[in-house]
Amino acid sequence: MALSQHLVQKQTQRLIITQDLRQSIELLPLSNLELQDRIQKELLENPLLEEAPESEAAPSSETDQAPEAIEQAANAVETRHEFEGEDNWQSHSREFAEDRAAAAERSERKNQFLQNSVRSGESLSDHLLWQLRLSEINEAQMRAGEVLISAIDDRGFLVEPPEELLTGSGISAADAEAALQAIYQLDPIGCGARNIQESLYVQARLLKPEEGDALLLLESHFEELEKLDYKRIERISGLDRERIEAALSFIRTLEPYPGTLYAQRPPEYIIPDVVIAEIDGAIEVIVNDDWLPGLRVNEEYKSMLRGGGNAADREYLQARLASAQWLIKSVRQRRATLYRVTRSITEFQDEFFRHGPSALKPLTLRMVAEKVELHESTVSRITTNKYAQTRWGVFELKYFFSSSLRSSTGDAAHSSRSIQDRIKQLVDQEDIAEPLSDQQIVELVRREGVEIARRTVAKYRKLLRIPAADRRKKVNQLNARPESARGDRNN
Repeated sequence: MALSQHLVQKQTQRLIITQDLRQSIELLPLSNLELQDRIQKELLENPLLEEAPESEAAPSSETDQAPEAIEQAANAVETRHEFEGEDNWQSHSREFAEDRAAAAERSERKNQFLQNSVRSGESLSDHLLWQLRLSEINEAQMRAGEVLISAIDDRGFLVEPPEELLTGSGISAADAEAALQAIYQLDPIGCGARNIQESLYVQARLLKPEEGDALLLLESHFEELEKLDYKRIERISGLDRERIEAALSFIRTLEPYPGTLYAQRPPEYIIPDVVIAEIDGAIEVIVNDDWLPGLRVNEEYKSMLRGGGNAADREYLQARLASAQWLIKSVRQRRATLYRVTRSITEFQDEFFRHGPSALKPLTLRMVAEKVELHESTVSRITTNKYAQTRWGVFELKYFFSSSLRSSTGDAAHSSRSIQDRIKQLVDQEDIAEPLSDQQIVELVRREGVEIARRTVAKYRKLLRIPAADRRKKVNQLNARPESARGDRNN
């Protein structure tokens, strides 16, 4: 049978993501600070893009609010957070009503102030090195100590074996051990250990070598000590309950992560992307991007496209013009999308913004996506790295999405986050002598009309980093011991 070839036309539908669409999607998850960096980079690289003066800044969408509305919303928000170095959000919001050029100048002064005033403290490595160089050790031990200190992490732990770090250095094992012992004694004591157990043991040995019970527990019964399993410790160590508790009181004065005393982290500033406030009885949304530069196309360069010039120049200018127009359009679309999605969130979570976190309702990406007629992935991107300033504090927009738990009437009326808040409240209010078990918490929550399983309570408790009832009881008993019965680290 002979095979034949034919040309056939067929219509198909395919989703093709253009370069412009891909770049527009990339802008959605950017925070305002990241978007500002992106705009500044484009302003430097693209001659056809320039910053528009305030007098020519055209409204970007129906979401533009008057400066008076922004100031009114800011004054309605009771904030407890610093904002870009200002004393509070209210003082910063008043700048929105002023000329953009003056506001930009003040912003530059504030940024310069922050850069000059926020000093990076002494690092852990520097702190250890200058002490080591004052130690009475030989040259080989000094070289070994410098290598070992360079491998100590922010917790104060030496995670790599010394023999591997010093391979090929010609330093003897004895000199390496001497250097490590010298590092142990530097401030903070215990740095250079491999883990928490070894760090606590080193601290106990150096601070109070006479505390034999504490050294025994740290060296041989650390696992039981973590579980506060007094009965097993008594059985295998021969110590009675009183001696165990006395040793544990001393151990609790030690620092499990000695390096954290000097670990430096750069300050992180959160600038709310939106302000949500109750104004005249209505929940209002104000997009906080007035401080971003306005953009426009440079008409002088654009006119060159209508004139002469060689093909290469015209091709370059055409590409830069398309890039400038895309960025202006994408920034406006991003702003409009952020406003629409946030407005939808406020409608779903109206009770939260009026009464606080305990009134948070179940909400999914699909519910918002259907309301604003966008895809779920778009809603997910626009709520990524975005923060809302509310009277209850600053929250990531993702916070307002929560799974649901059914009530006793069969309705999905309770969000998982509100239940977690309720569990935390119950634990905070419990009798420290008789902490609530998971089953007791289940019964209390069910009385409030929420159907919840014990394993769900256990899961939420772990998410909240709340220990089990028996462990809370043991910790409470230790905390209730008189201060005189505890070890004094400084003695």
